[in-house]
Amino acid sequence: MKRNVVIVVSIVILLASCTPAMPTQEIEVTTSVPTKVSFTEVAMTQELVVTETLTATEAPTKVPSQTPLSCVTLLTPPNAAEIPAIGKVTFSWNPMNEAIFYSLNIMLPSGQTVAFETKEPLRKQYMEAFSEGGKYQWRVIAQDRKRNEICSSALFTFSKSAYKQPKQTRHDDRKTK
Repeated sequence: MKRNVVIVVSIVILLASCTPAMPTQEIEVTTSVPTKVSFTEVAMTQELVVTETLTATEAPTKVPSQTPLSCVTLLTPPNAAEIPAIGKVTFSWNPMNEAIFYSLNIMLPSGQTVAFETKEPLRKQYMEAFSEGGKYQWRVIAQDRKRNEICSSALFTFSKSAYKQPKQTRHDDRKTK
């Protein structure tokens, strides 16, 4: 019986010494961004193992040469204003040094957009020109001398009631006899 135990123990020791060891991996945790990362592929076989090292390098982050331009800020009418159906309203915004032209875009409740071009940071508009009642949206697009868009403002809204053109009285030149 002792002989059988010795044989079994010998076989276990022999098998343990022939089995390749499991590779271990060490992980390092850092708070900085690595500039080079290496990977090694390992295969467990009875044959010759060829390992290949892959290297990845991180491209440097591009820093813009200019700081981004801040766009125009809408001033009047204030956001969510209630505007009368009749009368002149001044749409205004802060000027932008880089802009030559401004495009005031007014989006009607129907979804149609009406654009007005100006070189000034304001536009006076009669509200009778817009007969629809409801919620309107407006924004300003700053443009360079070739009319390329530099930037677009935030979107503001205003509401107005419908404009109904007054009926004109007809003068009848016919005389009744």
